[in-house]
Amino acid sequence: MAKNGQQQSLRRELGPITATLFTAGMMVGIGIFATIGAATAAAGSGIPIAILLGGSVALATGISATQLGVNNPTEGGAFTWARDVHQPTLGFIAGCGYLGKNLISMSVIALAFATYLGQVIPGIPVHFVAAAGVVAITILNLFGIQLTSRVLISLLLLVIAVLSIYGAFSLQAIEQGHFVPVLGANGLMGIASGAAIFFWTWDGFMRMAIMAGEVKEPRRTIPVAIIGGVTIAAVMFVGAAAVTLGVLGADEVGAQDTPLLGAALKAIGPWGKWVILAGAIVAALAEILGDMLSASRVVLPMAEAHELPSWLGKIHQRSRTPRRAVIGLGLLSASAALIFDLRPLIEVGGSFMLVWYFITHYAALNLPVRKRHYPAIFSWYGIVGCIGLTIAMPHAAVLAAVGTLTILTLARLALHRLHPQWRSA
Repeated sequence: MAKNGQQQSLRRELGPITATLFTAGMMVGIGIFATIGAATAAAGSGIPIAILLGGSVALATGISATQLGVNNPTEGGAFTWARDVHQPTLGFIAGCGYLGKNLISMSVIALAFATYLGQVIPGIPVHFVAAAGVVAITILNLFGIQLTSRVLISLLLLVIAVLSIYGAFSLQAIEQGHFVPVLGANGLMGIASGAAIFFWTWDGFMRMAIMAGEVKEPRRTIPVAIIGGVTIAAVMFVGAAAVTLGVLGADEVGAQDTPLLGAALKAIGPWGKWVILAGAIVAALAEILGDMLSASRVVLPMAEAHELPSWLGKIHQRSRTPRRAVIGLGLLSASAALIFDLRPLIEVGGSFMLVWYFITHYAALNLPVRKRHYPAIFSWYGIVGCIGLTIAMPHAAVLAAVGTLTILTLARLALHRLHPQWRSA
């Protein structure tokens, strides 16, 4: 892969503070509004513990990604890292898993955005608005990382403000009895299932390592950004879940797709509904923006390595962005949002994501001891956590993800037999 040319083409513009807020902004998205209900249906009153359990796996994965990112500060994440340890097939699987997860997520999030907007503007064409939202975010991504990062950080600050207002004004309606039993009615298995369902919401913490080619002083910035971003997200996730659980109770939260709306109406009144609607819409835009940004930075090295069509890897001269990759992803996601209702596929997206994380830990364990910055126990814990969350996922979703990756990998092997020169690319 042409790493040197890639590093010269992308601008290093993200410092520690910007990168930390950027990381948090790519995590605190629509998932916190849309996933708490489904996760609570499984975990019950144990939902705060379930969120923290998934967060511990996310943090361990972030630590593995940190070590890999500072040793090879280029784009591509696990795709690049697997190739660094001479596992190009695993790299291909990781790259496809990440792109599969992001394409599904962008479409689902766009549909969620349009659904929330529909509660403000009744009768809007949900699928058309969702596709239009993806197109708008695609256009924004074409203007470069500096503008995109500023917009994303601004959206993050708005979401934090909304959730802070929600929490502050809902405290008086919290009932302490709603927090017991601490492990939930379904015990540890329920907590594991809740953690698996909520887990896709944690996605975003690795994106600074994926986008390492645009980070200033990556050895210092990447660890600060990942650990700081995970910490900010953990406070927001657990805080929002605890407030919602305390106001409504586990049964009522688990029965709703948008429990924060229900809790806001009960605790605050009609104006609380508008606060949550505004937060959900802003969070959806932020998450689509982050997904698009990071996915295009995985397409770039995959195209340079001839694992995807090479024309996708071209960098635009003026904006220094992979415009063709951005446009390709945007068109695919907008088309899916226009045609399909992809909400039931979110578990498939989570299964794709776990494959990406597993390969990240594998690559970290293959680093020479002299290049490791943290003990290997973090990577081993991440592997065990990924396996556990995969087992807790709906089996049909796991089979769909594994089946798709298997077909793509077999197709790749067949193409490499026909074009042997690609093997050394």
